[in-house]
Amino acid sequence: MNSTPIRQNGEASDGVNDSSINTKKRPLRAGSKLRIEWSKQSSRMTRLGGLAYFTEFLELTGLFDDLVFECPLTYTSNNAPNKRDVLGVMLLSVLSGQTRYAHMSSLSGGRVDADLLGMKKIPCEDSIRGAMWKLVTQAQAAQDKSAALLWLKQSFDRLCSGALKMPWVLDVDVTVKPLYGKQEGAVLGYNPQHPGRPSHAYHSFWVGHLRLCLEVQVRPGNETAGSHGLGSLLDWFERHPSREWPDFVRGDIGYGTQKWMLELELLGIAYLFKLKQTRGVKDLVRLSELQSDWESSLGTWECCEATLQLSGWTCSRRVVIYRRIHHKKGSKAKVAKALNGPVEANELLQLELIEEDAFTYEYAIYVTSLCEPATEIRALYNPRGDNENCYDELKNQWGWGGFTLKDLPRSELMARFIALIYNWWSIYVKLVDEKIAREAITSRPLFLFHNAKVSTHQSICTLVVFCAHVEAERIQRKLEQAARRLKEWATLTAEQLELKSVWARIITHILTHHKTVGSGNSRDPPMITNL
Repeated sequence: MNSTPIRQNGEASDGVNDSSINTKKRPLRAGSKLRIEWSKQSSRMTRLGGLAYFTEFLELTGLFDDLVFECPLTYTSNNAPNKRDVLGVMLLSVLSGQTRYAHMSSLSGGRVDADLLGMKKIPCEDSIRGAMWKLVTQAQAAQDKSAALLWLKQSFDRLCSGALKMPWVLDVDVTVKPLYGKQEGAVLGYNPQHPGRPSHAYHSFWVGHLRLCLEVQVRPGNETAGSHGLGSLLDWFERHPSREWPDFVRGDIGYGTQKWMLELELLGIAYLFKLKQTRGVKDLVRLSELQSDWESSLGTWECCEATLQLSGWTCSRRVVIYRRIHHKKGSKAKVAKALNGPVEANELLQLELIEEDAFTYEYAIYVTSLCEPATEIRALYNPRGDNENCYDELKNQWGWGGFTLKDLPRSELMARFIALIYNWWSIYVKLVDEKIAREAITSRPLFLFHNAKVSTHQSICTLVVFCAHVEAERIQRKLEQAARRLKEWATLTAEQLELKSVWARIITHILTHHKTVGSGNSRDPPMITNL
């Protein structure tokens, strides 16, 4: 990428609250007092003024260049777009928050954005659909249906390599994407938000506390059970050395099954799952109420542990039971008052076992191979709930809710591509702002959506950024500070080859210094030491 000097205008006169504006002046309105002109000429302007900093981030880390170089897409026609142009349009579309292929047509005049990514031209939406179809059919012709997906798998593996050299937790989960057409795999299945609506099931794996997606697999809507994602996870373990494996695997009741636990036990990987409400689990809870000594745990919670071998299990396994008092017939307000805190009824197994002055107990049961004390198990499990925030962001802010085509392979290809760009941007934002975990709905207006134009003087191109945000000066300072840090790391890496790559330095810096994931975060679970 040809780097250009970047200047950001953060003066108050660009803001809407500038007191110097003559309030007596007639406001701009369509009519005789306002002239409107349209132009078909391409302008050297962009609404993605912050893209220059992000593309520099991509250039210094080599993320986009490697993605383009390894892409198996090939053309024989001289009039066809090249790989960089196709992937560049997809990147710009996803990054700017678009959710449909038809939206890509709005990028045709973004010459500044294309230049920043090193693109020669901007392909239309039909070219993008065709390119994705070509990726799939080329792989099928070569009798390797996984070739296109393997390309993105390698990008995910390279992306996550720096984060996997430190102690980490692997979260497994699945979400449902409702569909409104006759797409391949659009069948009825578990769909709590839109019952009776056909859907796809998105199985994904995450680096806990970092919101870094390791893998995503798209299955038909009736394959939401955790067992349908196990094969993809085993493939991930096969591709990575044991030194990069997680400290333990964490999941909800869909993963606390014999199949999952046995496979992880054979690999020597610890696990922590929530147990499903079954007759055998209820019997264990009843027995524990009569025989066990309960220990005080987190706030109003008490816990005990036991061993359990359900029907179909090959061996007995450690089970940790949590309980707290729950008002039997009272309102939520009464329950909260009695417990001195909010009620998490959606998370809990409710069993009306013992009545004590109109109170009953509600339970949460976990199966685990960890050696940590029973009092710490729930604290180790609770951060798994952050996955729901990740899914919400990806579906509503990044395009997992759209970009659907008729065939399943292209839908899965796009889902992986979106997750990859989501990872890039999330890590970049954490590098820019080390205090707050920002989702795209807030990070884009801060660090991406700024009007900018290119001016040329004496053969020197300058990108002039107009920031009308009330925190313009702080935004400029953070972006420039992150850019300087990246350049320093790139220089050190070039001079001393034995040092880690720029990307590894970025991950290490975030894990160490970011307030929501670093060493100073009080929400982090206790460190796993007895594995």
